[in-house]
Amino acid sequence: MKNIFIALLMVCTVGVFAKSITKTIQVKGNCGMCKEKIETALDIPGITFAEWNKETKMLTVRYNDKKISEDDIHKTISNLGYATDKMAANNVNQSKLDKCCQPKIAEKKCGTKAGCCSKKKS
Repeated sequence: MKNIFIALLMVCTVGVFAKSITKTIQVKGNCGMCKEKIETALDIPGITFAEWNKETKMLTVRYNDKKISEDDIHKTISNLGYATDKMAANNVNQSKLDKCCQPKIAEKKCGTKAGCCSKKKS
């Protein structure tokens, strides 16, 4: 009985020391489709809130630092194909993004009828 009580106390104590951290991270996306991909990719354990603003290119993310690190968040975004203010985009995955979501092509097509950005509203 004493061991069960000690184990329960230890589990409860761990939750007390976990912090909820809110950070803003620059993410180089372009459109509503980018927003959807970025926010969906961050719907993972440890992250309680993620919202990317396509006008400011800023991601606001709230996370538990005991479950996920800021570096892990940057890696997740990079692996998706988007660059952050601390990490370059994974080139292979960036090339798999829709054409208007790719940096060089997006400058020419994003928002036009020919671009994918016009298919979905932000």
